[in-house]
Amino acid sequence: MFDLSDIRDWYLTDAGELVSQAVEQHMWRITSCIFGYNAIQLGDAFVQHNLLKNCTISEQICIDRSSSANVISSPAILPIASDCVDLFVLPHTLDFTEKPHEILREVERCLVPEGYMIVIGFNPLSFYGLRKLFRVRKNIAPWNAKFYSVKRLRDWSSLLGFEETEIHFAAHLPPFKRIQGWKKMQSLGRAMQYHLTQLGGVYIFVARKRVARLTPLKPAWASTNQILTGKIPKPTVGMQEDV
Repeated sequence: MFDLSDIRDWYLTDAGELVSQAVEQHMWRITSCIFGYNAIQLGDAFVQHNLLKNCTISEQICIDRSSSANVISSPAILPIASDCVDLFVLPHTLDFTEKPHEILREVERCLVPEGYMIVIGFNPLSFYGLRKLFRVRKNIAPWNAKFYSVKRLRDWSSLLGFEETEIHFAAHLPPFKRIQGWKKMQSLGRAMQYHLTQLGGVYIFVARKRVARLTPLKPAWASTNQILTGKIPKPTVGMQEDV
C-alpha cells in the first residue's frame, strides 16, 4: 500500500515546515544542474513546497494516488515507456511502501541512460531514528515510515546500475513539536550540520543511471600485417583480365 497522506499532514506542522524548507533549499541547488526533457516526482509529500521549482526541465509530472497528482497511479507500476525520463524524484516514496524494490526497478527502467534519481528519506542514524525506536505510538507520521538507511539504499541502487553522485542531510536537531525548541538549539544544529553531517534526520540521495558500454573486440585478422609490399594484389572474383 502506498499512502503519503500521513506524512503530508506532518509536513504542515511547525517541525515539518522547518524540515521541508531545508530539503527544498538542497533540492533547488541540485536540480538546477540537471537538464533534460521530462522530470517525474513519485509522490506529493511536500504539499506546500515545489521541489522542482528551480529545475530547468520544463515537463514536470507528479504521479501519486491522491487527486492532486497529474497522473493517478501506483509507483510500482508506472504507465511510462522505457528510457524516456531524465529525472525521477522520490520524496519519501520508499518510506511509505511495501514494494521499494519494485519501485526502484521501475525507475531504472524508465530513466534514460545517464538519467538522475533523487531519493528523500528518513535517516535511522539520527535523532529521528532514536525517537522512532522509543516511540510508543508508531502508527503516526513520521514514525510509521520505514527509515531505510543510506547504506541499504546504496546497495539497492548499485545492484540496479546506479552510481551515487552526491548526498546531503537536513534536520540535525531533535524533532521538536514546536518551533520554539528549534530556535533554542540553533547553535547545536549548526555545529552538527558542519561536524556531524551524516546524523541528519532526512537525507537527499542523488544517483545516476550508468549503462555499460560495449567494448568492440579487435578482429583476429587485424593483428597481422595483411599489406603485401612490392606486389600488386590480384582480384579474386568479379574481375576479368583485359587483353
